[in-house]
Amino acid sequence: MLLGIELSLPKILQTGEEKCQVLKDRVSLAFLDQFLLSYCPFIAHFRAAVQREGDNYGLVPASVISAFDTKIVNSCKSINSRAEMDPALSLALVLNAAKSCSQLLSPADSFWIGKRDSFSLETKEKLLNWSPEFTGKTDSTMEFKERTESCLFTAIFIPYCFEQKAKLLNLKVEPHQYFLDVIANHLSVADSSHVLISRALSKASLDARFYFPVPDTLPSVSYLFGNSPISEKHKGSPHCQLKFNKRASILVGQEVHGDAILAAVGSSWKSLGTMSCEDISLSSYHRMLLNRVPWGSYKISRDAILAAKFPASFTTRSNWRGALPRDLLNSFCHNNCFCDPTFSLSEADSMEKLQNTNQTQPGQCGFLNATGNESGMLDGVKKEMGEGLDDIQCGELDNEPTGGGPYRCAVKILSKAGDLIIECCSEMPYRNKSHAIQSAALKAINLLNKDNERICLHQDHATFSIVDDVFNYYKKGSPVYDDTSSSAQNKLPQKDVDLDHNHEMTDLNITGPDCGKSPSSGTIVCIQYSVFLLGKSVRECLESKEEFEFEFGTGAVIPQLEMCVSHMSVSQSAHFYTSLPPESLILAAAGECAEEISTLPLGESGLEYNVILLRLMEPPEERMEQALFSPPLSKQRIEYALRILVESHAESLVDLGCGSGSLFDALLEQKTDLVYIAGVDISQRSLIRAAKVLYSKLDVGHKPRLATASFKSAFIYEGSITEFDRRIHGFDVATCIEVIEHMEEDQAYKFGECALGTLCPRVLMVSTPNVEYNPILQRTVLDSKNDSAGEELTEDVEGKSGLPCKFRNYDHKFEWTRKQFSDWALKLASQYGYDVEFSGVGGSGEEPGFASQIAVFKRCDPFHGSWLNARKCKICSEDYNESNNTDLPCPYKEVWNWNAG
Repeated sequence: MLLGIELSLPKILQTGEEKCQVLKDRVSLAFLDQFLLSYCPFIAHFRAAVQREGDNYGLVPASVISAFDTKIVNSCKSINSRAEMDPALSLALVLNAAKSCSQLLSPADSFWIGKRDSFSLETKEKLLNWSPEFTGKTDSTMEFKERTESCLFTAIFIPYCFEQKAKLLNLKVEPHQYFLDVIANHLSVADSSHVLISRALSKASLDARFYFPVPDTLPSVSYLFGNSPISEKHKGSPHCQLKFNKRASILVGQEVHGDAILAAVGSSWKSLGTMSCEDISLSSYHRMLLNRVPWGSYKISRDAILAAKFPASFTTRSNWRGALPRDLLNSFCHNNCFCDPTFSLSEADSMEKLQNTNQTQPGQCGFLNATGNESGMLDGVKKEMGEGLDDIQCGELDNEPTGGGPYRCAVKILSKAGDLIIECCSEMPYRNKSHAIQSAALKAINLLNKDNERICLHQDHATFSIVDDVFNYYKKGSPVYDDTSSSAQNKLPQKDVDLDHNHEMTDLNITGPDCGKSPSSGTIVCIQYSVFLLGKSVRECLESKEEFEFEFGTGAVIPQLEMCVSHMSVSQSAHFYTSLPPESLILAAAGECAEEISTLPLGESGLEYNVILLRLMEPPEERMEQALFSPPLSKQRIEYALRILVESHAESLVDLGCGSGSLFDALLEQKTDLVYIAGVDISQRSLIRAAKVLYSKLDVGHKPRLATASFKSAFIYEGSITEFDRRIHGFDVATCIEVIEHMEEDQAYKFGECALGTLCPRVLMVSTPNVEYNPILQRTVLDSKNDSAGEELTEDVEGKSGLPCKFRNYDHKFEWTRKQFSDWALKLASQYGYDVEFSGVGGSGEEPGFASQIAVFKRCDPFHGSWLNARKCKICSEDYNESNNTDLPCPYKEVWNWNAG
């Protein structure tokens, strides 16, 4: 320090001998009287040493020294990087250091360390009077009172054999008993020096650690000081003959061999060296195991293990519930000793080269180094982009892109040794930097989840593991190896099971009046739910929430629950049943009753879900529109379509992209000439709702509630509106209301060609948002915190740089200006023989136009007669007739139909 200023000097690299000397000095320090008289975490262990009788008097297990002192742990890692993963290696390094210290002794063929000279009388007296019950005074005035009662706590016993379940273990430590002696007894080892101690699993008030047997032989001296690459190491620990404990190793991120005990017992700096203990329940153990993978961490962050599911897509920050993807990915890397993920932002214009050069399909632009499925994907991109990527460490921008977006983000994860673990990029550009980062993190997590979501079923119970596990799958060349060559598990059938129990639900029953307010994609849904375990002799509530919010349509809850909610309207109640998910999920959710449930035969059990739909918060697009227009813009679009139907005297209507059937709901209450209607959509969930709307008005068991007496039939089809299906050819009117913006732009052109070139309706109405109107909509949002369309952005619209603008819905792939829309429509009309008129709804039509722009296409030479009659058509050279054109394609799947009786 110079003039009160602390100078930052460059670090000097130490030689191997210097590193060993640092370790030797630190181990020696632990046995000094001055050190022991302070409140260090070794106090309880040295107290047991001076209470011990016989040859081991004054000796401390070497594993205590190698596990509980942070500086010793770091010294071991500096000497041999593999020590971080292998507690036995750390133990051997500490023993080797102790044997080289003249003031310490370590008996041959043992794992004890002691002081060669006796402790001072003052030190012995202080140690003997040290007790777990601390009165609260500090420093030289410390006073302790003797503990006279036994210490009882629960731990988890985890057999190395996968065929055996982890079970609750009740431990009892008498007043003058050493807790490691008790654990050694349960592990069936010679004494407490034969117990290895893992690093702490968490930073809780009292650290939970694994205790397991010391291997038969420790690493040789030549192996101790080697820093050869991990891949050069033998499979498994060359010094260990015990079986690899996969479950314990997954939890702690270190090699654990043999049976293990997970216990929260010991002392720490915070407790001033006093002994303490905490219970670990069976449920908390399964939660720890679940928390090792990102999808499990997400469930725990939502405290909804049996209801929540890691979403398939990231829409906006305000719509997301639970831990954010970037935080989950950072946690995963930390838990598994990887480097922090590196995020790289670039402007989408340069990233588009990725699609042109590699031609990767959506969902495939990722790289998992261990699998070899894809390789070097981003290396080629970086060569093309040069300086286009700016690295972001832990999500923080070092050099922020200077352009106005949109942005893509790439993410890369490396092991501590520098090996590439995973590399991928977001599938689509985002107009918001934060959203691009979160989307990239979500993509990486989904790639990891594809390989993590597996359950190995053994005999009559399930025990889940991560695919060949985090160690020998993701850490290529990792020293951790599961030697199961002689294990009975190889003889047992294994089967993949979906961890979110994607089995069909049964007996769905919805009660209460239908108010018509049902969720749509992007809606924030709030439900109340409870989940019960049902069996022959048990009905136990596993999980319940008074209020639980999620974004509908993103896969944020298990499929059965989302399907149930899609059938409900606000204030309705429902219940349904599913088969059991993996037992680990059941026990993680069970809480205090987990131990009882673990003893029950669950073969014929199932789950009962009870749900109440409390409220809905509309998607951002609808909230913006409702804030400005009365009636809402969505209703104005429907009314416009109804006027076209009435004016054209249409007998047939097909709604292309019908969604949940809002047009059908309105038109069947209007007097029209309709005889036949059909709806097409790609979303089965939306079609079920549309069918429900039609069924409520066309129920054959009751008199149909129709204003049109001539109505004969209705059909609902699942399929893409960019594909031709002869069953919807030649209708009088086709509508496509706010649909094309959900496609990629090239697909919008393909839709126009299909609709006008092959489906050939007499009239086609297409509506889509006017992007020039967006600033007006955004300024009218009443509550800015509910505006989940993203932060303020900049878009160059019609050359007007700096116009604040953003898409109305996260799912919109594009939004057109009036000129872009008219260019698209005029080109199609000219090509396929239609006239086109432009109008819209929302606003006066003056600058900047209508909020929703509408194009109405009308055939220049309309066919005469009813739509049922034969007519000329571009798709065939003969008269078109349903009966003589059965060879034409019918790719759509019929979901529902109704015919007048």
